[in-house]
Amino acid sequence: MPISFYTIAFLFLFIINRGAYCQTISNTQDSSIKVKDSNYIKRLDTLIHLQTWISTTRVEYTLVYSKDFKMVLAPNEINSLSLGFSYRYLDLGISFTPNFLNAGKDEDKKGQSERFSFRTSFSMYRFNLSFDISSIKGFYLKNSAQLRGAFPDSPYVLFPNLSVGNVNFLLRYNVNPNFSTAALTGGTQIQRRSAYTILPTFQFAIFKFHDGTENTGIQNESTYSTDLNLLLPVMGTWVISPRFSASLGAGPSVGVDFFKSVALDASNRVVLSKGTALSVGYTLQTAISFNHGRLFTGLESRYRSYGHSIEDVSKLIKQYSYFQLYIGWRLKAPSAAKNSLDWVNKVSPIDLD
Repeated sequence: MPISFYTIAFLFLFIINRGAYCQTISNTQDSSIKVKDSNYIKRLDTLIHLQTWISTTRVEYTLVYSKDFKMVLAPNEINSLSLGFSYRYLDLGISFTPNFLNAGKDEDKKGQSERFSFRTSFSMYRFNLSFDISSIKGFYLKNSAQLRGAFPDSPYVLFPNLSVGNVNFLLRYNVNPNFSTAALTGGTQIQRRSAYTILPTFQFAIFKFHDGTENTGIQNESTYSTDLNLLLPVMGTWVISPRFSASLGAGPSVGVDFFKSVALDASNRVVLSKGTALSVGYTLQTAISFNHGRLFTGLESRYRSYGHSIEDVSKLIKQYSYFQLYIGWRLKAPSAAKNSLDWVNKVSPIDLD
């Protein structure tokens, strides 16, 4: 299984402070770094944060042909172990898939899935722009048991040649400056008082579904799906104590999908179909965080589901769920690290802090 790399916001991406991952501490650092805590948010980005997390990502594509017949396609699950480092405007991370986290995946039943992902983000004030690329090859029919009459010889129907590639942009705005989005998933900020916000998010995503398996004279079929969606989640954080907080958010999404299918028939002639459809769905996010001195840890989960018609399918439902357990430690930055980033900030045309 190939190693995947993500959450890499590299040094020269000009990540600016006050974003979700780019805040600074107030009264424990050099006065040349202009920082200020508020009654609602404590900023800690001028401490070095070392963090590790275990995550599971599930992907499902449901093709609804009628109320009596649907196909739920999913890859074999792969769990990831990640290591991260952040200091001021620098944020680095690496992820890999060790065998001890992926034992008992039933590859003999569900087949083998290959995954690759890359993710990075850019924050400026209350805006956050994230970008990620992912690809998955190898799916199985998750509801094979419901279709046992059609497929009696195997516990799961396998689609080893089916691949899905995805390029995704999300532009998010935090309406409330007293609400910390960074406190949901790490230790760079701490929410001091309970608050809520609206996080209007614009999504632009491109999917490529490709199946190289010959099927009734049609081969090398590729379907392209372009999503334009507006998400309107409401997010709230309840500060239970100075150490504990819990968060919950949910909201609808609405948009439009443009799709195009290209295939070659038995005579190598191009078969083309395309169309436009309304897309509707919802998103859900939960988080629990704990802070005690230099230690920070927590749980976070996300779920997204939205659907639209496509080609001869009554509805294509795209579902994504993500769960992570993270733990980290804050360290005082050595003078060499501070001086190096001070120099980069000085020569940069943009104030990175």
